[in-house]
Amino acid sequence: MHPPPPGSVTPGRGAKDEKHGEHHMPTPTLTSRAGTARGAGAPEAARPARRLEPPSWKDLRLVVGVLLVLLSVAGGIRLVASLDDTTPVYVAARDLLPGQPVREGDLVPVQVRLGDAAARYVDGTAPITTGTHLLRPVATGELVPSAALGTARQALDKTVSVPVDTVAARSLVQGAVVDVWVSRRDPDAVGEAYVDPELLLGGAVLDRVPAESSGLGAGLGRTAVQVVVPADRVGDVIAAVDQGARVTLVPAPRAVPQEGGR
Repeated sequence: MHPPPPGSVTPGRGAKDEKHGEHHMPTPTLTSRAGTARGAGAPEAARPARRLEPPSWKDLRLVVGVLLVLLSVAGGIRLVASLDDTTPVYVAARDLLPGQPVREGDLVPVQVRLGDAAARYVDGTAPITTGTHLLRPVATGELVPSAALGTARQALDKTVSVPVDTVAARSLVQGAVVDVWVSRRDPDAVGEAYVDPELLLGGAVLDRVPAESSGLGAGLGRTAVQVVVPADRVGDVIAAVDQGARVTLVPAPRAVPQEGGR
């Protein structure tokens, strides 16, 4: 016997039951092409699980794009900061003379680009303390050097020229702190003789040192050096020089000015 063709209806109890004389509605059975029958209530086949896929090249491109954006933003910030690399310092609003106190309005802050040289000038963000005096003249619009301001006592200091050995003067620099030693002439000795040296002034500041000379006679004799001397000691220094004392300046970076020079 041959199976019914696909999609055909197989008569069952729908044929007339000759024995009982009853008729029944046929019950159709659908047959698929693969030979399997699926009833009306058959469950639907389960879908296969979705597998995780590795990151594609599109994800890598997104990461690279984000990094480029961050780098460009950082570069822009750095560029703006470099363009505004200025430092606030004080300038003189009017001509200022040595010895006068600094009054309100004498100094005004400005932004300048000085680099490492900014440390030589008065910080424009620091308030000027009461009692600050000018130690040297400052012209209108000139940047105010740190060395131009000091205390009232420093404003009374004077600059005295003292002769020192030319060879020894080569090791001296402007602004250095030195101790002033003198060897006075021996009044009882015959000829050029000196007594033991003594400390005349401690913690003095060199105001000016002449440039080293390389001409004929360089290194011979004595060279004049400008030394800042307190007002109450100017007479002592001048007297020692006029009396022919031999003056020696000893560098003393940690020296503290002594009251009375002793």
